[in-house]
Amino acid sequence: MKHPSAEWKHLYDTAKWKRLRKAQLSLFPLCEWCLEREEVTEATEVHHKVPHKGDLDLFWGGPFVSTCKPCHSSRGKLEDHGKTVVRFDVDGWPI
Repeated sequence: MKHPSAEWKHLYDTAKWKRLRKAQLSLFPLCEWCLEREEVTEATEVHHKVPHKGDLDLFWGGPFVSTCKPCHSSRGKLEDHGKTVVRFDVDGWPI
């Protein structure tokens, strides 16, 4: 049985996604999650703020978050799997 994401993984290789990704990173060039901790990091990836799970309207329409690779790999995956992400501000307090 194919993993469900295999059904829409090909969409990330389309010219449409590449244009959308480029536009998002042009508008928001810094990792939005690093900025919450007052860290300035270049964004290199685009995360679907609401997991699309194959819903094409969400896939193409967002909302999106510009992220760095480490944030996308950690926090993004947790959010995609419905986990609660506890975030901390620069003083170490949960936000």
